[in-house]
Amino acid sequence: MQATMLHAATLIDPQVQSNFHIVDSIRHAYPLHGHDFYEIFVILSGRCTHLINGETQLLEEGAMVFIRPGDTHGYDFCGESDCRFLNVNFYPEAVRGAFEYVGGANFAQRLNRAKLPPVVRLAIPDAEALSRKGGQIALYTTIDKGKARMAARSWLADALALYGFDDQDEDKKPLPPWLDRLLLELQKKENFTGGIGRIGELSERSAGHLNRVFKMYLQTTPTAYLNRLRLGYARNLLLTTNLSIMEAAYEAGFDNLSHFYHLFKKQYGFSPGKIRSR
Repeated sequence: MQATMLHAATLIDPQVQSNFHIVDSIRHAYPLHGHDFYEIFVILSGRCTHLINGETQLLEEGAMVFIRPGDTHGYDFCGESDCRFLNVNFYPEAVRGAFEYVGGANFAQRLNRAKLPPVVRLAIPDAEALSRKGGQIALYTTIDKGKARMAARSWLADALALYGFDDQDEDKKPLPPWLDRLLLELQKKENFTGGIGRIGELSERSAGHLNRVFKMYLQTTPTAYLNRLRLGYARNLLLTTNLSIMEAAYEAGFDNLSHFYHLFKKQYGFSPGKIRSR
């Protein structure tokens, strides 16, 4: 099948330099295509087969994919499974500016040079936050294109930050299947709020073994990984609910408020009160 070529000039508002939309089914997605702009999509539910640069990927809920100009891709059903995904497109100059702001030249090179587009599995709070923030792009596009452009750049910075900034070894070993399953389970609130003891129960591994494996494959510790999930959940609560800071912290699994403040500021660069005021 010959790929269709899509162009930013005909699909993206030049004043916004971006657009956002939800695709409710593979049936409504473009067939095999390429384009002269960047695209980031996130699987919101279900799973699909991603046809990309002559190869295939199985993508499941939470997968975020960074499509570059020159990539050729499309979607197909995975068995009887369908999927729902959000899609955000960007002018190349908008992405180049975000690279300079977020991660620099090395970061840009790492995302652009791989044969297959980079894929990262999002924590549930991160996926939900990107979906809500994407809706602002669509809303502002209809009433205030200046605000829409600012919302799009903010969305892009948030999405790129989730890919991380450290150079990665493209030849590194894949995650052990048990670790991959564990990380998926830890996206659930009842698990990431359960603490280190819950990780041990889910994995049936000793604390020492878990520490070694997390450092080897994730360059972090089990405690730091849990805290990142909890902080993301608390941040989402502060942005989207009327819970107090203390209530949000406890809801996310923190039982020490001063420790929560310290970790939050270290992670995001500002206090919980600051993000609530935003």
